[in-house]
Amino acid sequence: MREPNRSDYAHITPIKVKWGEMDSLGHVNNTVFFRYSEDGRIDYIHRITEGGDTQTSDGPILADLQCNFRRQLRFPADVEIGTRVRRLGRSSLELEQCLFGADSDEPIAVYTNVIVWFDYGAQTSMRIPETIRERIRRLEHIAPEE
Repeated sequence: MREPNRSDYAHITPIKVKWGEMDSLGHVNNTVFFRYSEDGRIDYIHRITEGGDTQTSDGPILADLQCNFRRQLRFPADVEIGTRVRRLGRSSLELEQCLFGADSDEPIAVYTNVIVWFDYGAQTSMRIPETIRERIRRLEHIAPEE
């Protein structure tokens, strides 16, 4: 996988690093990086599902989340997490995320997420609705692999 660039991401979520997110070593605790991923992921999912095309009986569920730490992060800082769909499957999508300093294009952390579209009543995966697929295709700068 090539090094991510800020321009790869049509969807950017700004995040302000908080004092309480630091650990005893003075840098942002590694567990907090997963909350940053969640901030970007939820913001992205909200954008592609906005408009009533999802029902309370089905929707996205997180199946896998990985983080590759590239640099330490310290308070105070403003960061931005870019989120994009790298692969769009029948019932799942693979999100790529990258955490950047607000004033830098150098990655702080790179994430891979697998999201499954899930029928909560039947407790099984289901095909991602076509309306959601179309919104993803329209949003992305780089077309997802399908």
